[in-house]
Amino acid sequence: MSAIESVATRGKKKFDPQRVPWIGLICITVVLIVTAMYWSHTGLPQTVRIAGGPEGGRYDQLAQSIAQELRDRHGIDAQVVPSQGSLENLQLLESHEVDLALYQPGTRLILEGDTEHHEKIMQPARFISNMYSEYLLPIAPAGSPASFPKTDGQLWCCNDEKSGDYAATRLLLQHLNADSRVKVNTIGYTGLSDALSEQEINIGILCCGLQAPVLPQVMGSGTGQLVPIPGVEAMAAKNASIQMRTIPAGYFSTEPMSPTQEYHTVAFAAQLLADREASVRLVEEVTKIVSDARFQRRMKLTELFAGGRDYAVERPEYAIHTGAANVHFPGLKPLLNPDFVEGTEGLRSFLVSLVAAVWLLHRWWTRKQIRSQEHRLDRYIRELLELEIHQMGVDGEGGEPESDALQEILDQVTILRQEALQEFTAHELNEDRAVDCFIEMCHALSDKINAKLTRYSLRRLQTAIVEDQGSSES
Repeated sequence: MSAIESVATRGKKKFDPQRVPWIGLICITVVLIVTAMYWSHTGLPQTVRIAGGPEGGRYDQLAQSIAQELRDRHGIDAQVVPSQGSLENLQLLESHEVDLALYQPGTRLILEGDTEHHEKIMQPARFISNMYSEYLLPIAPAGSPASFPKTDGQLWCCNDEKSGDYAATRLLLQHLNADSRVKVNTIGYTGLSDALSEQEINIGILCCGLQAPVLPQVMGSGTGQLVPIPGVEAMAAKNASIQMRTIPAGYFSTEPMSPTQEYHTVAFAAQLLADREASVRLVEEVTKIVSDARFQRRMKLTELFAGGRDYAVERPEYAIHTGAANVHFPGLKPLLNPDFVEGTEGLRSFLVSLVAAVWLLHRWWTRKQIRSQEHRLDRYIRELLELEIHQMGVDGEGGEPESDALQEILDQVTILRQEALQEFTAHELNEDRAVDCFIEMCHALSDKINAKLTRYSLRRLQTAIVEDQGSSES
């Protein structure tokens, strides 16, 4: 076996320098293709649609600011889509008509009832960050009794039926057991101040951030006054989406004082959501924008500014988006962009299958080539058998001519073995058992001829010794 290994080593193919440019070109092409695919799957989209809210509301204000940041920082064509409010925003996300939206948690549950049966299959959106608190503010016309009317036929108004204001109104009516006594009309933010000043309604309901543009019009001008909510602590305890909040006296105005004393109410955490299929890179950039202290100061997001990440990820209604998690929890960020991994899953499966198929085809072709070359080995074995048969008739007893014939046969076996080793590759010598058998046959025949030559040499030596002894006796 050591002789075969040495021959196999000598039979290995030499390195071909001409193959280097082709290998380099293939590697560069593969790198360029992978890079192009990576950027196509992880780059920012050219257009982003953001669902805001009704004109004059905090949602519209924030959506416009985020859109402007995307334009200024990344040159993205960011468009703000007007909507009626939270529920419509969620529906737009669910139908993939927008990429980002603001939402008041609990709105769908309050307005549509238990949707657990279809949300178990797929959540309608993904969570990015809490933005600010939306305070429930029942407002009565200035000068009217600062309490909820207890008579039937009351007229309340709030924003559209798909808004978080309307959901908060329904929640308040359930808390007061006043569904049957109250008629709720919808009115835009811009029309609320006129309705209160003309005392066309009993109560106007706002559920908005304290920085909403509508509040100075209603509270700062003395048009309306806050109505205390009976049992507000109980209301907060019964609903998981709300928390107790207090508005300091004089927050809206100090002359006249509004509110005249601390006002206790409940609040929802306005949440920024993303389409569940939104680009990870896009959501990362949006999360960086809303996490930027300068943006928070400019938009007066005081709770987000003070609470930082703890406030941003507190009690999300939906699962956090991967892009937002990468920013909030950078230590958990994966090495590869999830969009790239997911987008190339089919391609990777195809490439693995293709490599396996090519390897199997190469293996089959190699074996086929080896089998197709066996006719050469047949010729060598046939010639070797002829030499073996020929040496059987030459035993070296015929003197010098037969010894020369054996030597000639031995030389022919050596030449035949050398020709075979030069023709077969190292792979064939290692893998093909027939080639190994041929080499062994050559060694066996060579040993047999050498044995005959040795016997002939010993007889000649013995004869020479006997002749010397006879001549010395005579």
